[in-house]
Amino acid sequence: MPMVSIITPAHGAETTLSSTLESLIAQTHADWECFIIDDGSTDQTAEIADRFAARDTRFHVLRQEQSGVSAARNAGLAQAKGDWVVFLDSDDALAPFHLEIMLNHTRTLPQADILHCGWRRLKDGAPWWQSHPAVKMDNPFAETARYCPFAIHAALLRRSRLAELGGFDPEMTMCEDWDLWQRLARTGAEFAPVEGLMADVSVEAGSLSSNRVRHLDFGLKVIRRGHHSDPRIAHPVPALAQGITKAALGTACWYLAIWLVGASIGQGDNPGELLDRVAEPIPPDADAYALSAIIMDGIVVGAFPDEPIWPGLWSKIQGKLPELEAWLNRHGPQEAFGSLLVRSLERKVADQLPTNVPATIGTTRIQPIDLDRPIVDLILPGIERLRCCIWRGSTLLGQLEFVVFGAIEADAIRSRLRTVFGPEFDDHPTAVLAEDGLVNLPDQDDGRAASASTAAPSYSGVAQQVLKLMAKISYWAEAKTGTGWWSKEEPTPRPVDPISGTAHAGRAEFDRIVEEESLRAVAAATRMSKETPSKKTGPVGDEVPRYDTEAYWEELFSQVDPWDYQNNYETVKYLQTLALLDDRRFSNGLELACAEGTFTRMLASRVDNLLATDISASAVARAASLQDHDSAVAYRQLDLLSDELEGPYDLIVCSEVLYYFENREKLQQIVDKIAGSLRTGGWFVTAHANLLIDMPHETGFGWPHEFGAVGIGEMFDRHPDLALSVEAKSPLYRIQRFEKVEHGGFLEPTRVEVNTAQPLPLQVAGQVRWRGGQVVEAAADWNDVPILMYHQVSDDGAEQLARYRQSPEAFEMQLAFLRDAGWRGMTLDRLLACFDEGAKPPEKTLVLTFDDATRDFMTHALPLLHRYGFPSSLFVPTDRVGGSAIWDSAYGSPAPLLTWEELAAVANSDVTLGAHGVRHVRLSALAPESLLRELAGSKAMLEKCLGREVLAVAYPYGDFDPAIRDIAEQCGYRIGLSCVGGTVRADADTLALKRQEVFRGITQSEFANLLFG
Repeated sequence: MPMVSIITPAHGAETTLSSTLESLIAQTHADWECFIIDDGSTDQTAEIADRFAARDTRFHVLRQEQSGVSAARNAGLAQAKGDWVVFLDSDDALAPFHLEIMLNHTRTLPQADILHCGWRRLKDGAPWWQSHPAVKMDNPFAETARYCPFAIHAALLRRSRLAELGGFDPEMTMCEDWDLWQRLARTGAEFAPVEGLMADVSVEAGSLSSNRVRHLDFGLKVIRRGHHSDPRIAHPVPALAQGITKAALGTACWYLAIWLVGASIGQGDNPGELLDRVAEPIPPDADAYALSAIIMDGIVVGAFPDEPIWPGLWSKIQGKLPELEAWLNRHGPQEAFGSLLVRSLERKVADQLPTNVPATIGTTRIQPIDLDRPIVDLILPGIERLRCCIWRGSTLLGQLEFVVFGAIEADAIRSRLRTVFGPEFDDHPTAVLAEDGLVNLPDQDDGRAASASTAAPSYSGVAQQVLKLMAKISYWAEAKTGTGWWSKEEPTPRPVDPISGTAHAGRAEFDRIVEEESLRAVAAATRMSKETPSKKTGPVGDEVPRYDTEAYWEELFSQVDPWDYQNNYETVKYLQTLALLDDRRFSNGLELACAEGTFTRMLASRVDNLLATDISASAVARAASLQDHDSAVAYRQLDLLSDELEGPYDLIVCSEVLYYFENREKLQQIVDKIAGSLRTGGWFVTAHANLLIDMPHETGFGWPHEFGAVGIGEMFDRHPDLALSVEAKSPLYRIQRFEKVEHGGFLEPTRVEVNTAQPLPLQVAGQVRWRGGQVVEAAADWNDVPILMYHQVSDDGAEQLARYRQSPEAFEMQLAFLRDAGWRGMTLDRLLACFDEGAKPPEKTLVLTFDDATRDFMTHALPLLHRYGFPSSLFVPTDRVGGSAIWDSAYGSPAPLLTWEELAAVANSDVTLGAHGVRHVRLSALAPESLLRELAGSKAMLEKCLGREVLAVAYPYGDFDPAIRDIAEQCGYRIGLSCVGGTVRADADTLALKRQEVFRGITQSEFANLLFG
């Protein structure tokens, strides 16, 4: 009995069957049998099969009416006797050592049910396009639920497993092999890879099925089954019975659809019919870069071009791309999704082209520049990207990439050459204007290969310098490289140091766009400035009033509500003060410095008889006029220093006034008065701001007083008849409750943390010295700086976005960990100063950043940042301000964003504001004008509307490249933040800084590891 049975269905295979069967005869392992199933052929297929059977008894011929490939394979499987089976189609072939090697692995991998090797396409007997090596599948069912992992004849299958499963599903007239792999995986079959390309697929024009609609329909059926239960499987692995998570369904459907769309375009057809057949929406997290690689593979396989494939194929397929781009822009999950995919495809194709031959791929121009020849001006209508490939002699030195605004001058190119190659760059006279780009080209006889590879090093000293520069691989590709089901990993980027620039010849257009965006920002700022100006809270600037005089307070209260006592900051503080009263009710109460009675009216319901007093007669009169007539509140003018308080009282309240007494002797008089006016067991409650005079290195106000909340509290706590019982501490103030005790009594105080109101009123936030105004000092040596990236701090939001949200509890734990481990926050301005001044950041210094400016930053994140003493940076998509994160709307209800008024307050709250584009779109998707408007417009809007310089941009989605980086620099940005993981080193490019993203569910050890890259 043979060890292996080969099953070969054949229909109309007269041109290929012989070579297929010859590959079996050539096998180094001879113990096999082959069943050729003639599936109703009307050509010479049957005669060819009979000749091989007559020639070699290992061949057996079966005949049936045309029933399809699945039925044909099942017929052969029913006759097979080998322990192992190979399904070999009539137009494919096996390498001579295929069976020997595969069967050897059945002995070394006895648990395997399916062994699969690598496979390749052959054109005219030679390898063509990409090969597909065998890859270990960690989760075979999850992978077969998404894609077909290997060609059918690349697999050696245990026949008993096939028998249990019932072979192929006859209803599957396409994708039947993929369906089989998925069913085997669901039953727990073991898959094992075998190294080597041992299965060949012979291809020729038209060999790819032209029925792509049927291909798509059957492929989608397989994918959907993989994400649901499959009634055909009697005994699935229990964990796999319901399929894999449906969250991945849309991605799998669109990977297949896009590949087939590519094949359709490659064969000269329009893609619309296929695109409209996929019921599943494109997933919100769809990766346009991955899809562009998939569609490129589909285009090539569909077109079956001669090599070299590009740029010849581009001219044949480019007319089909506008329809694809428009459809994806309409139906894509992100704005300009189709444009991003097509531009990515253009650049992937450009990457395949030789660097010493000029070429145009869509909106991308490849232009060789020979440093031994004059550099010329270029007129480039319709071109968005210019990729200059820099040669000297036979050495490729590198590439410069430019965003082009219609033209580029030779001076712009030369300027960039000097920047990257140094002052030794040999300048040449400017040549005449070239419209065809053919002036600066290598000679045909200079021995230079028409390839992108770097040739032998030149003798030139400049070339040697550049080659050293090229030793470090550009990290730009890190954000966009990845692997996919369609191919092996992307090629490693060439070791070049790409620099980009804006054409000086297009400077007028550049400047026009920037000026338009600036004017738009000025108009918006003018509209906002018409709002009523804010009132003040507390002394301002150099003001040194006489607080102990009635005249000062009368002048102050000559205007209504002079310090804006009803703003949210004061209101929250009032409510927190009331909370310290617990549920106690008081018989007699005294409020000192009641002002216009805002807190009095809140306190009245807790006290049977309340006396409200103030030094200002105007304030007392106004408070009385606003009081409800049925309230048991009396009002009286009272000078706290000169008048008696009388009493005794159950409760005395005195807030925001005691630091106005000039010295501690006067304050001590007040303390004694209050203690003497309380009955034993009575409470004194007071709220005052934290001042730098008490704690110079902590957050507080810089008001010119001798003491603040801490100093005042200490004075009361030292009184022998008073004991601190409760303290509610916020970053900006403290609320304290003292109890009158028997002389020398003691209470163990309860201390709690509370948050200040958000947003802070501008008149409050503008006076705060956050963290005492400290600046991180310089160190002797550079210490790498982690920049942590957050999005939302919230418990609420779409489930699909959960990984981008930290719960407030988790965020607080992270801040507590940082503080306790000795980490300190650094502002982006200080980090930039380290680069500019040559200063070195000390150990354990980090930057905290937040993208998108969602409202939860203000309500959840900012209070915790203040509590733990960390500055932060917030990046704002300016056209979305006051709206919602509509770029996430495909996931569910989008998160609300901060308003301009809230941003103005946040900007005064130890937060550096930066740009995040105008519309929050991927910048690589945009034409030059739109790109410039996104970068220049967002900067201008923030600067004009908030009145502060903006130096930092966080590229939306982390999507940027060297050319985008340079446009950001041209717009005046000094810092650019990516989504590439890592820390900031001393040699970092400040416009391409790495960040560490903090995902939901991160453990403390994982969080700690982020800090060190």
